[in-house]
Amino acid sequence: MSYAVVRMVKLKSHDLKGIQFHNQRERESKTNPDIDSSNTENNYELVNESNIDYNKRVKEIIESQKEGTRKTRKDAVLVNEFIVTSDASFFDKLSPADERKFFEESLSFFAERYGKQNIAFSMVHKDEKTPHMHVGVVPMRDGRLQGKNIFNRQELLWLQEEFPKHMQKQGFELQRGEKGSNREHIETAKFKQMALERQIETLENQLADKKKELLAVTEDIPTEELTIRVEGHEVKTQVKQKIFGNAEVTEKETANLVVQPKELKKVEKMINAANRVRSDYERLLKTDIVQENKALQESLDELFDDFHHVQKQNNELYKQNKALSNEVMSLKATVSDLRDEIEKLYKTTKEFLKARTEDARAFKTTFKQFVDDVRAKIPYGEFKRVHEREADNDQVMNMERVKNMAKELDQKKPSARNKSWDMER
Repeated sequence: MSYAVVRMVKLKSHDLKGIQFHNQRERESKTNPDIDSSNTENNYELVNESNIDYNKRVKEIIESQKEGTRKTRKDAVLVNEFIVTSDASFFDKLSPADERKFFEESLSFFAERYGKQNIAFSMVHKDEKTPHMHVGVVPMRDGRLQGKNIFNRQELLWLQEEFPKHMQKQGFELQRGEKGSNREHIETAKFKQMALERQIETLENQLADKKKELLAVTEDIPTEELTIRVEGHEVKTQVKQKIFGNAEVTEKETANLVVQPKELKKVEKMINAANRVRSDYERLLKTDIVQENKALQESLDELFDDFHHVQKQNNELYKQNKALSNEVMSLKATVSDLRDEIEKLYKTTKEFLKARTEDARAFKTTFKQFVDDVRAKIPYGEFKRVHEREADNDQVMNMERVKNMAKELDQKKPSARNKSWDMER
């Protein structure tokens, strides 16, 4: 039976745009070779009719339920995204209609548990190796974000237990992953690999956005020499009063220039743009685009290293799992052979004792003592199970024997009555 796989990722505000690009395939991925673009048209969304802005949709969900005026923290977890899937063999057995039903029932499970109004997106990807669904849950409860309280350890354990049960009730043959098993480690490694791929893609998108930001800042700066139309110099008028006669009026040009309001606005716009560039430049001297790109590139390099490490770990775990599976099969075969040997030993011992005892009662007493001695030494062994099985069979056979004897007696009674009737006549 295949295993149900449900994994959760916490998404903050700065993660949503990258996740949007990935889920809705808005940009070509350079880091995920598993994506087959020829099948991308088969992807579908179960909540939204078309592509959406994740940040806008999440904000709408929060604002529609928010109580109070407290602002959302910048580092708050806005979405808990669940990735729902199973192994390839599980999906190979499903028809397209049943596969869609699997994802629809999975979505119903999350909507019922966490609120239909809190589901921001539900994207099914069919263009990767294994079909899977991304379900985005905004952790709203009692008018505020409560990611830590809603998705605590107990809730995640409940989810791992109850999701497979729910899907079994819907007719899907799935079981919970074995706790601590190699299979669980392999699934975790695959999930980490997927998460790293998406994180790398998000960082690449951030790099592209930073480049756009720099270009946008410089758009208002003129590339050619700016010419300002001047109407002349400012003239100041000075009036000097006299004791006798008229006041003396003198006009004197200043160094100030006179410009039209339109020209002034042009200058103001240029100055404001220059100030933005200067402030951004000063900011970028400390954490400039080059340095940010360098930091992001280093993060990318680290993620690629982690990615390759996870791939290597995944391959090693797969080999270990395969070796353990072969060992388990070998042990099962050995156990089966041992059970056959024990059963033969039981029957041989029974026949041996039966042949060497005087009557049935003596045999039963001797054999019972032998069985009790064995059970005392090995209370839960195969010998005990064989004996109980044989005892059940003997009981059934005895009951059948009694029924047959009763049937034979019933058949003899009419003939005896007929014989008695003939003698009386």
